[in-house]
Amino acid sequence: MELTLLILAALFLIFLLNRGLKYYLLSPVYIYILFSVLSLGLSTLYFYYYEPKISLFNLDKVSVKSFFSVIKLYLHALIAFLIGAIIYYDLSGKKNKLLFNKNFTEYLFIKYKSSSSLKLEIVAPIMVFSIIGMYFLLYGNGIFIRDYYINEAGRGLKIIIQLLSFITVIILGLLNEKSKILSFSLFFLLITISIGTGSRNTFLYYIVYVVLLFLLGGNTFFNKSRLYLNLIFGFVFLSFLTGLRMLKSHGLIPYLSSITGEFNGETQNIVFNIYYSFIFGVYVTIGTLKKAVFDFGIVLTNLNPLPGRFTDWYKHADQMRLNIYAPFSLHGRVFKTGMLFTYIYFFFNGIIYMYFEKKIRYFLKDRKILLAILLLIFLCLYIVFSFEYNMRSAVRMIYYAYFILLIRYLYLQVIKNLPTK
Repeated sequence: MELTLLILAALFLIFLLNRGLKYYLLSPVYIYILFSVLSLGLSTLYFYYYEPKISLFNLDKVSVKSFFSVIKLYLHALIAFLIGAIIYYDLSGKKNKLLFNKNFTEYLFIKYKSSSSLKLEIVAPIMVFSIIGMYFLLYGNGIFIRDYYINEAGRGLKIIIQLLSFITVIILGLLNEKSKILSFSLFFLLITISIGTGSRNTFLYYIVYVVLLFLLGGNTFFNKSRLYLNLIFGFVFLSFLTGLRMLKSHGLIPYLSSITGEFNGETQNIVFNIYYSFIFGVYVTIGTLKKAVFDFGIVLTNLNPLPGRFTDWYKHADQMRLNIYAPFSLHGRVFKTGMLFTYIYFFFNGIIYMYFEKKIRYFLKDRKILLAILLLIFLCLYIVFSFEYNMRSAVRMIYYAYFILLIRYLYLQVIKNLPTK
């Protein structure tokens, strides 16, 4: 009975929110809601109907009571989020309400014509092969197979590779308008070699590329459908990258082999990745509630924006894990702190997401599309991380989004104060 009432309450609040906040493809609030609903729905179907259980780290062995106790807590969290979002809307001024009432899909698209002086078909291959050369300088043959996960050396070169990769992905997205085959071929090559590092930055390269293709593709059914499929695949791709650290051997060859489970007996297939993306986090939360201890000081440490070495994070970090691979989840940590704090935390989550919803819509209206997309990427990462990873890692994504706004504000202040002739 309680579960049914919570579901009805959540649906009613979504209905109320939709009356004021109009849905569009890249709305961070609706992405949060959709991911939450999808995760809870798939987890319930998996709990009842999927056999044999994947049972990563034996976390799936839970009672019906434990499972539905956590599902109820997730629904309470979603309800608190929706209440925060609705109150933010109700307290907004007329100007902001008009902004929320509008469908912003038409503002998402860019018309781009490459300059004849900018030879992207020449620049792009040079950039891609230069990055590949840097990977070989950093990893050598280890890019293909090695016995360690992360190369701790060469931090400076890593940063250069990451920056150049983001720039190159943007160039490849623009090149797609002129030469789709060359753009996709070079992007596929760049992503493939990047997979060999096991870095989750590879996911960000993928997202930037597919979103840029969407922005340039126009307001068509095909373009929208392609974006949805790419985003769904993106979550699966992220789970694949995240699971690579658990393999016994590392590098491009074992990583690609793990997809079919042919290397070291690993089972990394599509079903597993869907499980890891949308379902595993629920079981991590159940495990967190069983193993974690109530400590509000740890919550404050997780919320602290300062680097870990300036807090007591490293004092507690090793104790905030189910095992060496699975940290306590954000939801589990918040739920452990009690129902009152759960409602307070996710209520402010709703307010924060509505604030960024407003900012993103203003940026889209002013045609600052790339800035809007950058904010959205961090907000989406928070959603994914909050379901599976520790609270501190997830919350940092929100701080990064605020930092982008701070940098933009400081930049505008400098521009305004420049001396004029």
